[in-house]
Amino acid sequence: MVDLPDGRLARFKSAAIPQDNALRTLSLATLINTFGNGLFMTIEVIYFTLYVGLSPTQVALGLSVAGGVSLLFSVPAGHIADRYGPRDIGAFVLGLEGLILAGFVFVHSFWPFLFLSVFAGSVGSIGQTMRMATIAQFGQGEERVRVRAYTRAVTNLGIGLGTIFAGIALALNSGTGYISMLLLDAATFLAAALVWRKLPYVAPTVSKGEAISFAALRDKKYLSATILNGIMSLHFVLQNVAIPLWVVQETKAPRWWVAVIMLVNTVAVILFQVRASKGSGDVRAGARMFARAGYFVAAACLLYAISSGVSALFACVLLVVAMLVHVAGELIGSAGSWSIGFGLADENQQGQYQGVFSLGWGIGGAIGPTLVTALVIGMGKIGWVILAIIFLTTGLLMRRLVTGSWSARQ
Repeated sequence: MVDLPDGRLARFKSAAIPQDNALRTLSLATLINTFGNGLFMTIEVIYFTLYVGLSPTQVALGLSVAGGVSLLFSVPAGHIADRYGPRDIGAFVLGLEGLILAGFVFVHSFWPFLFLSVFAGSVGSIGQTMRMATIAQFGQGEERVRVRAYTRAVTNLGIGLGTIFAGIALALNSGTGYISMLLLDAATFLAAALVWRKLPYVAPTVSKGEAISFAALRDKKYLSATILNGIMSLHFVLQNVAIPLWVVQETKAPRWWVAVIMLVNTVAVILFQVRASKGSGDVRAGARMFARAGYFVAAACLLYAISSGVSALFACVLLVVAMLVHVAGELIGSAGSWSIGFGLADENQQGQYQGVFSLGWGIGGAIGPTLVTALVIGMGKIGWVILAIIFLTTGLLMRRLVTGSWSARQ
């Protein structure tokens, strides 16, 4: 386990640079990598639909298949992290992801897009498990959740900076600009891999000779929480897939307003994610936070829905308000999710358990793009209402699962 000075959280009350060397290294690797992600995630759907020539359905299908295949790698990656330590493997897969992303420059049809999407999704699943297994060794309880919140704030700082540059590409609206963003994203993965390798070595928590255990997969409560977390994670798919398409195709807001909306989200997470994690160390408190998040995200869906069919100015205002409500749910829901994912897990098998919990994200990646595209673009406002009901119900079910009560005060 990576020890934090004095085991206290005073240094994480804001997104300032931490004094602990291990956290500085973790933060720098995260910042570099997520800067590139911000470049690409803002223009991804628009690039593949408008300039590569794929249909929204093809893009959604490719991302969904990639998410489904990636499910196969999450749990094995957790076993490997427990037995060999996550640092070196995490650095390797970051570098590999960069090379895969660079390959998208040569994609001009659906099948190469599908192949690289599956490859990138599989490697990304391994990398995500390694990162969570590493963070799981930074303290315990609320300390660990707030370290995760801190890295999330850094993540959004990186994404925010990347989004600004992506906004330039959106304004120029040229294939060359979009390709430049893609290649720069690939380069950030390679740079982040070099920094990640400088993290302190995280010792294995399971003996190499110990029989492989599938305790997490037999833990029905943990699996149920994983499924519910995966459903709630669809709201991130909304940000990456549905909202850009909705703004461009269904509202009168200018195309570059997509970058503005994403920036609103990013700034809010940078400023408030650590603060929103306060009191989340107890898993029951985390479940209550998760339920409250369902109310916020559901309300945001209704606001997104009414941004269609109004003037450009009113649409812009509604979209920003919707994102503010959305990000409120994201902040408390993320903290609640981490509390549940860490708190219900076996401490000696955090890699395996985090690999299983990552399956929730895989579920979102597998069903999300196709589902939200079908609902939002295919059904319009009715689709947004359906999504609102899904998010609200999911939050309530998670609270019931963990606390045994529907009441937020229990």
